[in-house]
Amino acid sequence: MEKFDVLVLGGGLAGVSAALRVAELGGKVCLIEKGNIGRVGFYRRNTLFMDSRVSILPSASWDEYRSILASETEEYCRSIREKLDALGVSVVEGEGRLANVGEISVQMKDGGNLLLQGKSVILAYGSNTRFPSTLPHEDGVVISIEEVSQLSALPENVLIIGGGSFASETALGLRKRGCKVFLCYEQKELIPEMDEDFNVEIERQLKEKKIKILAGKKLVSFYKNGAELGITLETGIKFSVHQIIIAGDRSGVEEIAEIEKLGIRLGEHQKIFVDEGMMTSLPGVYAVGSIAGELTSDTLSQEEGRVAAENALGKKRKVNREWVPQIARLSPEVAYVGCNMKTAGHQGFHPVEGLFERDSNVGGNSTFSQTMEKYKIVADKRSRLIVGAQIISDQSSDWISMLLLLIKKGVTVGNLANSISPEGARIKGLCEAARNCLRALKSP
Repeated sequence: MEKFDVLVLGGGLAGVSAALRVAELGGKVCLIEKGNIGRVGFYRRNTLFMDSRVSILPSASWDEYRSILASETEEYCRSIREKLDALGVSVVEGEGRLANVGEISVQMKDGGNLLLQGKSVILAYGSNTRFPSTLPHEDGVVISIEEVSQLSALPENVLIIGGGSFASETALGLRKRGCKVFLCYEQKELIPEMDEDFNVEIERQLKEKKIKILAGKKLVSFYKNGAELGITLETGIKFSVHQIIIAGDRSGVEEIAEIEKLGIRLGEHQKIFVDEGMMTSLPGVYAVGSIAGELTSDTLSQEEGRVAAENALGKKRKVNREWVPQIARLSPEVAYVGCNMKTAGHQGFHPVEGLFERDSNVGGNSTFSQTMEKYKIVADKRSRLIVGAQIISDQSSDWISMLLLLIKKGVTVGNLANSISPEGARIKGLCEAARNCLRALKSP
């Protein structure tokens, strides 16, 4: 029986990141996946965003769009497999399950069974959408976010239930494809990890794109009326749609009895409990990605995979979710990292903010929807160190990565505020936010 340092069960983004990191560190690793490596996650993340990867005519039909999506997905899966092969990662195709500590049993596609052994195991086989009791799954009617790519036609009117980046991205993607979109979420803010003023601006810009925002609302009931679904919210709001997409809650592991029998603790909705190093309650077994019961961003999935891989090889690393850059592919992009004004106090900081915003419409042409760029720097009043940032800009993904480096290097607000940049440089917004933060720090 071939033995490995680490066994990784699941070939999504978190699992692939874990396997690659083990290989980079010189460990012997095996990745087990029942389908095409990377396929499910790629579809979920990119189904409605192909125009950001390739040139697609606005007149392209949904069938033509899906054809491009399938082609891009296959190319992505092929590139991932090439990376794994180049680093010597062993890949086993089949359906695996955790059989014991350090053992994974694999049902091969040819009907045979294979038992793999490893010093450590990383569980990364994803999660499923959790449908509310009032909204059970029904093909073509009430569906998950993963099923959008399988639709033969997009709905004319659609209700998306759920908050956060995935729900808001889905809403924008469907709106760009011509759907009338209602976005409903129970919490007060669309992206709770960001401050209220940023949520207000994000919602305003989505509304300008004709997306109906229903914040703090809960669905009470729906009924079929021919091809339409009559929706009633708890506040008495009523409207009709053709389809409902659940883009929020997740359900973790399915084999509850087997997992718990091995000593792995589960929480509500079969969520696997992990510590800051991504280890479960069973020593030597780690869990990463959405198997913990919620959809995670690309950046967080990758970070969890890398941390689990390093710890599986004897290192001691922790995942600090606040220090992982988060990006929502809205228009313009939204990004944040570190503490916000709501959480900084919990980290022992005395937070002070600096805000800068500007209309990014060239020439201020009123015939176009108003698009505001918004920048916020959060600093600690005592040390004057930058401890967080939030950005709404078409270059958010570039700036947020740079800001994370600045935070890790211990850069002060004064350092950023006094940065010299070329006339007209886009970094000016960040520098202006830092200057406003510096003024706030100096005020009594």
